[in-house]
Amino acid sequence: MKRSKRLEPVRRVAKNKEAAAAQKMGDSVQKKASDDSQLEKLKKYRDDYIAEFKTKGEQGISASRLQEYQTFVQKIDRAIVEQIKTVKSTQQQVEVHKKDFQKMNSRKKVVEKLIDKSVKQEFKNEQRKEQNEADDRPSSGGTREDVLMWRLT
Repeated sequence: MKRSKRLEPVRRVAKNKEAAAAQKMGDSVQKKASDDSQLEKLKKYRDDYIAEFKTKGEQGISASRLQEYQTFVQKIDRAIVEQIKTVKSTQQQVEVHKKDFQKMNSRKKVVEKLIDKSVKQEFKNEQRKEQNEADDRPSSGGTREDVLMWRLT
């Protein structure tokens, strides 16, 4: 079996690993986008809540309502801090999966290059073999007996 054919399973495995790494990277990028969006929603909600409270506060507010407001804003702030941690963690996962993908992509390219090189070498060998066979054949200027003798050997 030719070397290029023997390497086909290796190419398939490398291609599958690259595809799996690409899928993981894509999933982590989507999760990062979702986490970023969630963080922005929390920040906007906090800003909107503060703006609404300021508007209501101008009309006068009780001490208990002020306490509830402060407690709620603190909860939102804690949620924002946690979401920032989540975003950072997700970004790290994106980087890890990106490196894995690049590694698998590089390996696949090496295997493909090796196969291409093998195919070219096999082609050259085949051409050389055909040329040698042509060189071994008697030329058309030979006698009929030479041609018959060549065919018998």
